[in-house]
Amino acid sequence: MAHKLENIRTDWRRFKSSSQFHNVLMFLVFVAIAAVFWFIIALNDSVTKTFRVKLDIQNVPDTVTFITDPPADIHVTLRDKGTNILRSGVVKNPELNINFRDYSHDGVFRLSSSDLTAELKADLGGVAQISSTSIDSLKLYYTTSPGRRVPVIVRSDVSAASGYIIPGAPVSVQRFVNVFSFGDEIDTIHSVVTQKLVKKDLSQTSVFNVRLMPIQNVKIVPAVVDIRVAVEPLVHKESYVTVNADNVPSGESLLLFPNKVPVSFYVPMSRFNDESFPLEVVVDYNDTRATRGSRIPVKVHSKSDVLVNVELKTDSVEYTLVKH
Repeated sequence: MAHKLENIRTDWRRFKSSSQFHNVLMFLVFVAIAAVFWFIIALNDSVTKTFRVKLDIQNVPDTVTFITDPPADIHVTLRDKGTNILRSGVVKNPELNINFRDYSHDGVFRLSSSDLTAELKADLGGVAQISSTSIDSLKLYYTTSPGRRVPVIVRSDVSAASGYIIPGAPVSVQRFVNVFSFGDEIDTIHSVVTQKLVKKDLSQTSVFNVRLMPIQNVKIVPAVVDIRVAVEPLVHKESYVTVNADNVPSGESLLLFPNKVPVSFYVPMSRFNDESFPLEVVVDYNDTRATRGSRIPVKVHSKSDVLVNVELKTDSVEYTLVKH
């Protein structure tokens, strides 16, 4: 291996000292010089290039809120010498700085087509020819009003995966937002509504970013809120529930045995030890006329929305009719 490397070094030294190597080297030098001259000549030719120019409105008072947001940037197509284009787009990042006070009056920030062209030329170079812009003028509404604080109403269509439950309605983490307007619309706004959140088969508590529904001529801050959807696993539970009698006429009563029956159901894990569920089991006095013997059917009359798969462990109880 060492002998082979030594042969390679010997061949390279022999090639470097040959006239062929000097000819190749001279050729590459002339190619590099020609490329430099071509690049200089090309830069002096007129070229057309589109830039993304950052828009920065400066000296905006803290009391001002734009109802219509200014664009973050403007696409500008320039025709100029290559050297000027190179300086405008590469040497510096194109940026259009506009003084708010120069173009604002009575709730409107207005930049005409001629004003926009003049500002662009001042920033990008007076000799540059502006071929086109993504906007031809700018008209923004603003207000100095402090705005109004209103609640957020959540619209949703959510469901939990099998074995889980959503124990309550989704809620907005930002309970209130601020609304601004340059007109009288703000006096009629008492709440804002989210776009509809649609999520299926959720198996864990989640937070989703949801946009608020826009309102014409109104600025909402923030425009996006976090919606929290609580999800809990279901656990099995059994309990004894007192049986009540419905439709018993005056002067009579039903004695039930047993007067409590076992009921099984699934409940959110966090409420496993809760005994305050509105779970009601009843018998109907009218069923005494349709049944034979001394037993009467029992039914679940009402239950909480957080109880799932409520099941009676017995379908009837014994009764005795007592007249007073």
